[in-house]
Amino acid sequence: MTTGQSFSGLTMPVFAAFGWAGQEAAVNFALEQLEQFIHLLHARLPRALHAEFPHAGISRTNRTVYLAASEDVESDLHIIFIARPVSLEMQLVLTDKKALAKALKFAEKQPLMAHRLITELGMDWSFRLQQMQVDEDSGEASHYVDLFKDDMVKLDEDTAVAVINKAIYLNSEDKWLTPIYLSRRFNAEQISFMGQVVLDVVTKELEKLVPLIHFLNGQRAAKGAKSKSKARVRSQAAVVLEPTVTSTAIDPETGFIFVTDIKPLYLRKGFVNMSPEYWDFFAVSARTETRSVTVYYDGIYDKDCSVWRIQSSDMVRLVFSPSVHHWFEDHFEQGDHIQLAVKRLDNDEIQVSLRPVE
Repeated sequence: MTTGQSFSGLTMPVFAAFGWAGQEAAVNFALEQLEQFIHLLHARLPRALHAEFPHAGISRTNRTVYLAASEDVESDLHIIFIARPVSLEMQLVLTDKKALAKALKFAEKQPLMAHRLITELGMDWSFRLQQMQVDEDSGEASHYVDLFKDDMVKLDEDTAVAVINKAIYLNSEDKWLTPIYLSRRFNAEQISFMGQVVLDVVTKELEKLVPLIHFLNGQRAAKGAKSKSKARVRSQAAVVLEPTVTSTAIDPETGFIFVTDIKPLYLRKGFVNMSPEYWDFFAVSARTETRSVTVYYDGIYDKDCSVWRIQSSDMVRLVFSPSVHHWFEDHFEQGDHIQLAVKRLDNDEIQVSLRPVE
C-alpha cells in the first residue's frame, strides 16, 4: 500500500471503477485508494470514536473498507464504506445475533430514546431494519422482508416502537435474524472535488453516531442542559389560563398523557398550560421553578423548550421555542385539542411529544 502522503482524496476514477465490467486494474486502483482513505481516517478519528472502533481495514471480497469494534468485524458494531459509480455510502451495521439481542434490549427499555437518537442523525440518513431467515442446516441467512426501510422522515415514534418490538421477538427465535443498518450517501462528484477534506467531512458525520453507538452499547447519554433562568419564568407568570383536560395517571418513573383544548393565548404566546398536580413530575427539587425539556413534533426534536411553574397559581406551563411556536400556530386553531405525551427518559431527561387530537 502506498503511503498516506500520496493520498489526494477519492477522485472520480475510484467511483467509476465499480461501474466498469472486467476492469480489474481500475478496481484494484480504487481499492488501494479506499484502503488509504480508511487508514488515514482511522488515524484521525476523535478519541471517542477511536475507542469505539479500534480496528480498520479492507475487505477485498466485498470491495468495502471498514471501521470495526472487534477484530472479528461482523461480531459487533462496524462501519463500512461502499464506493459506487455515483456515491460513497457509509453504513453503521449490526448483524451479529448476540450483539443485536444486546442492542435491542436497550432499545426495548427506552424506545423513545432509540427513536430520537436514530432520527436526530438527520434527513440525509436512512434506516433499515431487516428480517432474515436462517437456514437451520447451513446457518446461512437470506433476506425475507424489511421491517423498515426508508428515510428518517417516515420513522415516527409509533412506527419505531412497533418495529423494535417485532425485531426483539423475531431475533429471539433461532430461525430469524434482524440486522440493523443506518446509511448516509455522499454524492461521488462532490466527494471527488474535496481532496483530503473528505476525511474531515466524513469524520463530522461519524461524530453524529457517537450518542447512538453509546446507547446501543448500553452506555447512558449525558444529561441535558440545565434549566433556564428564574427571571424568564416570572416575565410571563401573570398570564394564567385554566386548561380543559383529559389525562392519564401520572407514573413518576415513566410519565403521563395530557390532552387539552387550544386557547387563543396559547397560539399567540406559544405555550400550553397543565394543571398544578403535574409539577412534581417535572421538579428537580423543592426549589425548582423551571426546567428544560425536549419537545418532539412533526418528526423534529427541539431542545430549546422549557416547563415553568407559575408561582401565582402553581399552574404548569410548557413554553415553546420559536420553532415549535411557529409549527403550533400553523397546525392548530382555537378549540382544537392537543395531546402531550410526557416521558422520562433513561438519563432523567424529559421528552414531550406533541400531536393533534381529532
